[in-house]
Amino acid sequence: MIMRLRLNRKLFKFIALAVKSLLQHKLRATLSILGVVCGVAAVLSMLSIGEGAKRESLSQVEQLGTKNIYVKSIPLTEMQEKKSRAKLSQGLTLYDAQRIKNGCRDVQDVAGLRELKASVFGAIKDVMPQIVSCSPNYASLLNIPMGNGRFISDPDMQEGKLVCVIGYNVAKNMGASGSIGNYLRIENSLFKIIGILRRMESKERKAGAISLRNYNDMVFIPLTVASLVSKSTSVTGATAWPEVTELVVGVSAAQQVLKSVPVVKRTLEITHGGADDYQIVVPQELLNQSRKIQRTFNIVLGSIAFISLLVGGIGIMNIMLATVSERTKEIGVRRAFGATYSDIIIQFLAESTILTFTGGMIGIIIGLGGVWLISAIAKWSTAITVLSLVLPLLTSIFVGIFFGLYPAYAAAKMDPIAALRYE
Repeated sequence: MIMRLRLNRKLFKFIALAVKSLLQHKLRATLSILGVVCGVAAVLSMLSIGEGAKRESLSQVEQLGTKNIYVKSIPLTEMQEKKSRAKLSQGLTLYDAQRIKNGCRDVQDVAGLRELKASVFGAIKDVMPQIVSCSPNYASLLNIPMGNGRFISDPDMQEGKLVCVIGYNVAKNMGASGSIGNYLRIENSLFKIIGILRRMESKERKAGAISLRNYNDMVFIPLTVASLVSKSTSVTGATAWPEVTELVVGVSAAQQVLKSVPVVKRTLEITHGGADDYQIVVPQELLNQSRKIQRTFNIVLGSIAFISLLVGGIGIMNIMLATVSERTKEIGVRRAFGATYSDIIIQFLAESTILTFTGGMIGIIIGLGGVWLISAIAKWSTAITVLSLVLPLLTSIFVGIFFGLYPAYAAAKMDPIAALRYE
């Protein structure tokens, strides 16, 4: 216990001596830590931007569904459409959904959605709702939460009922009319409101070919009544199969998604006769691509930050070497009064470490301000973590120790007698 107290007092004495020495040359000390300040601020900003991008990518994939595969129809030119018809392809329909569900054992369910160009009439203000027709299982596959009422059901689909489910903003802008049991006019038909979606956070981002939809501004109707508001419903064979612009394939487990893609692809190749009138998008693959881009981005910014810290460390080493030269006589006096080799090393290491630690703290403060500005002005997603705060600070301390070793060694190895005679 007594030994520990002596060591603590000795260490405190070295720190106090180092601070006193640095305060005697405030301007030189300030200029020497600028590189460390810039480097730490750059590391903090880089880690925060990278973490923010990572969380946003994960959020997008979660919204799209980690267990989902998307099949999206591709708009064709007149020439491409003729070639597609020649291959007996009828475009993307619920027939494809049935074939995929029956042909792939890992597929639990397949939902269809069709985007419609239709006008809504009524007491809606400030919102231009997107009208879509979908199958009843669309909400469950994408985890769309209901606020009031219910979503479209199988009987609604089979019987072609004129019912609709409206988004939170649509209901809010309709006022008293936007409640369960009231009617919404779409083109020339009145649709009974049977459900209102819960408010969802919306981000206008794109993940590959699939846009993240703003469900707050959407109106859902059954697929079988889409022909009432749109004239381009296609059929295949003797039975009418509703046309869709997007299929959502729900796989039983996230681990089976990538294994199911070749089966889904082969099924669609058969049903479409090899026509390229659709596109398959896998959110897991989008996430992997996003991570690769972020990794490259982090490496570039990390290299810049490392160079800044390196320059700052070299600057501190130069300053410390100059300090050793200026304080040769002081070193000789200290050695003459009993200071050991290790005492001199610790003293100069303490000075360089205090410099870089101070630079690290200032860099963190500036970095936090930079992250705030990036979020406010550039509208980038950022996230400050414990790692983004601790890592640059520890790195700055390491820089102080590493680049302070040689000046400390140079000071300690001086001959005390020669140092006392130095003029």
